Amino acid sequence: MTKPSIVFFVSHAAGGIRELWSDLAAGFAERGHAVELAGLYPHGPDDVADEQRWTYMLPNRPGGLLAKFAMLRNLAGWLRRTRPDVIITAMPAANVLLPIFAKLFNPRTRLIVTHHSPVGTHNRLLDAMDGLTGRLPNVCAIVGVSDAVTQSLAGKAQAYRAKSLTIHNALPRRVDDMLARLAPRGPRQALGRTVIAAGRLAEQKNYPMLINAAPAMPDVRVEILGSGPDEAALRKLIARHGVANHVHLLGHCDRASALARVSKADIFVQVSLFEGHSLALLEAATLGLPLIVSNVPSQVEGITARDGSACGLVIDLGDTDGLAHAITMVLDDPQHYALWSSRALILAQEAKFDTMMARYDSLATCIPAKSN
Repeated sequence: MTKPSIVFFVSHAAGGIRELWSDLAAGFAERGHAVELAGLYPHGPDDVADEQRWTYMLPNRPGGLLAKFAMLRNLAGWLRRTRPDVIITAMPAANVLLPIFAKLFNPRTRLIVTHHSPVGTHNRLLDAMDGLTGRLPNVCAIVGVSDAVTQSLAGKAQAYRAKSLTIHNALPRRVDDMLARLAPRGPRQALGRTVIAAGRLAEQKNYPMLINAAPAMPDVRVEILGSGPDEAALRKLIARHGVANHVHLLGHCDRASALARVSKADIFVQVSLFEGHSLALLEAATLGLPLIVSNVPSQVEGITARDGSACGLVIDLGDTDGLAHAITMVLDDPQHYALWSSRALILAQEAKFDTMMARYDSLATCIPAKSN
């Protein structure tokens, strides 16, 4: 018997998931599995540049019915050719399509479906279909990347929920190595008065709340890393508040440059409307930055240590005064700063890649491989 062959499959291989899947695939390869990285289509230029390691059903996002039909035809042909033992999927479209297509075109394939954000944030039709396809017998496990994500499955049928479990995210090893060169050896001291946030400029990240807090802290520099559809609206909001001199949209940059920029800040703020298990939060924790997050379940879980202690400050959504007060309190008091820096480092120590790898390994290797 050979070890099960494993494919990591996403709808489109975006940023953090792509890196995480690449590292997990490398981990399984080190354990003697045949592995492949695959997706329906690339997410953007960075993914296309990485295409030598990835197999895509289409070279770019399908724009019409004919292109979507071609993507599905290619998916069926790929399954017939590759015949993997296990497919681990991520993102709603892949979570729905792969169980159906595997059942039709390679019935022996077993699937592990993963959710990286609460299912209430997904497209309603895809979420409803996921509730059905997740109950298929070829789906043997359904993973949430945090307890909050797993709890979002509560509205699914019992046959679906019975397969669910939590495997917390951890930082990809390449990112961990970069951070090791930037991270302090112990709790930090504030370098200045810079707050940083990072992520796509989109509704989920709730950047208006941070910008709305800026007038109450004129001596604090606010930096936001990322690009996205809300950039024009955020610039207008910055201009309306008259805070362009100390609130800066830095745009998109590569991972190494982004981590270096975060390492030079003093506080990491993430007041998202929702998250799954934020890798950006883990990166900031590894750098020892005090953490301030929004009061939503996945965020509270993200700053809670295994013993239940809080490793960051929690602010209610919309409480801009509370956000400004928390930021200035931490910056103004060296003892508070050292406390929250040391607690952030606890989170980083607990979120280890090898722990995550072992959990996925225990799921995938319980599936028998085909005989030679």
